[in-house]
Amino acid sequence: MPNPPQLIQSPLNPHWLIPKGWEQILGMQIDYRLGHSALHLWRVQWNQHIGLDKGAKPHAHPHHQLLYYQRGEGHLRANGEQYTVKKGSIFFVPAGCEHEFTSAHAEAALCLALDFTIAQDAAFDQLDISGLPMNDEEAVLLSLLHPELARPFALRPVDQTQVDACIEAIVGENDRRELGYAPMIQAHLLRLISHCLRATQRAHGFGEHFRHTAWRHTLMAERALAIIHEHATRIDPDLRLAEVARACSVSPNQLNRILKRAAGSTFRQIVLRHRLEHAAELLRSGQANCTEAAFDAGFSDSNYFARAFRKVFGHSPSDLGRKG
Repeated sequence: MPNPPQLIQSPLNPHWLIPKGWEQILGMQIDYRLGHSALHLWRVQWNQHIGLDKGAKPHAHPHHQLLYYQRGEGHLRANGEQYTVKKGSIFFVPAGCEHEFTSAHAEAALCLALDFTIAQDAAFDQLDISGLPMNDEEAVLLSLLHPELARPFALRPVDQTQVDACIEAIVGENDRRELGYAPMIQAHLLRLISHCLRATQRAHGFGEHFRHTAWRHTLMAERALAIIHEHATRIDPDLRLAEVARACSVSPNQLNRILKRAAGSTFRQIVLRHRLEHAAELLRSGQANCTEAAFDAGFSDSNYFARAFRKVFGHSPSDLGRKG
């Protein structure tokens, strides 16, 4: 039986030990693109919890984290609930989510930890409104990172095998340090993220988790508001609730309810506000007179534009023009 690896204190968490040489497997940041967002992976570590009755004390991170348990067993507490985790358990930890781990048996738990953030990427700021937000990897990840619903899942044995094989390839490249090992590790890490998302989606209990409406309504509202921001001033054809609802894979009435809860206004009120603010900016800057500003903002009736403008801003558009 091979000797166990030499363990050193983790620079991330003083309550953890890690195999020597694995302090910082990842040499540089890499991006994993998900729709119009980007997952920035910036640190990878293998962590071994110390002792029988010790582990990671209650803590939270400013970044998201993926934890995959390769060995051992223990108790993971998150969101006020306690879960038993063992070989093959996976947990997508949302930023700010306090969690703790306690080992359960003589064999200390060994887990892979990936630290990452998610951000809007400038190259992906155009929403693909033909996509179904509940059926893509971005939606799967966002559901896993919902702060109120975060929990670990147990992967199926066949999926564990795939994830473990990918990890073994990363470890092998890092040990050998042959020419080109860094980009090879990065390629394996991208594969690993895909395997983890795919495997978690197939895990028992994920379907029920995914059907929870809170995170999906947030995603739908964000998508609808982005579409409105992009197309509110469109005249021919006029932006319609039914069109945006189709893009969000929801009924028009349901989207109106979601927007009311998320933004405090209905679809029509949000569109109107966007149009009026666009017209007001044109008037302030002197780029257009009242008639031109109304048309550019998507209004075909200048009288209606003037009434709506006064109701929202408390004065007529001509007053703003003179002030500008």
